[in-house]
Amino acid sequence: MSAGSSSGILERIIDWAQANPNVIALVMTGSRAHAHGKSIDEFSDFDLEIIAEDADHLAASDDWLRSFGQIWVSLSLSEGQAYPTRLVFYEGGMKVDFRLCTRERITAMLDANALDDLYERGYRVLLDKEGVTSGLPEASGSFPVAKLPTQQQFSAVVNEFWFEAAHIPRYLLRDELWVAKTRDWTMKQLLLQMLEWHAIARQDRPVDVWHIGTHMKDWADEQTWQELQAIYSHFAARDSWEGLIATITLFRRLANEAATAIGIEYPSGPDTSISSYISGLQPRR
Repeated sequence: MSAGSSSGILERIIDWAQANPNVIALVMTGSRAHAHGKSIDEFSDFDLEIIAEDADHLAASDDWLRSFGQIWVSLSLSEGQAYPTRLVFYEGGMKVDFRLCTRERITAMLDANALDDLYERGYRVLLDKEGVTSGLPEASGSFPVAKLPTQQQFSAVVNEFWFEAAHIPRYLLRDELWVAKTRDWTMKQLLLQMLEWHAIARQDRPVDVWHIGTHMKDWADEQTWQELQAIYSHFAARDSWEGLIATITLFRRLANEAATAIGIEYPSGPDTSISSYISGLQPRR
């Protein structure tokens, strides 16, 4: 994907928005709009908010998406979204995420005289036919500071992690390898939560843990990054056993260190019982 093709698709979107009477403004968010720009590369998405008089009209038909290039694949998301969303991969691999918003999206921030978390990270107004965005505050480039867990929240994650871990040996011994991987993925999601808490609790400055592990190499410590290399395994049972042990070893260390830093207790009971159970079932070489 060349830089020329990236700018070309953006120019086509702006031209389309300019010619469409339903479109009021076009705003870029996401990494390409961040002031620091350090995470931008040839694979960076375009995250665009289309501010329209009638967003439902745009959401009713996706034909307009074809105006910008040949579509490889697209997803239409509405349920669970604040605004109708279209995620599109165009020919050449360029991905564009469209959010279809009404002018109330902007007026809500104007009325509050404050940006929401997305805009606060950074935004760029690409088109504004009526000046609706002119009163928006300048983005600070800051990010929402994640909250550290209460004892109850922390214990819930620890308990669920060991609950999932207890299932995996029986599936591996039954040769139910797919089911074992399914349980393992739930463990990985809980491990990610602990990774985030660990990073936030042990650093003396605000840490941006992004989402789904994005930029993890930047916010996880070096020891943790190295230990992460061992937690994913091949499909085979022997490799899955090794991945399981590496995952629980890392989780245990992170959870203990995070609990100490936060000033809460690591509930060691499930760890002691399930670790012993797993050890007793693990095949010996």
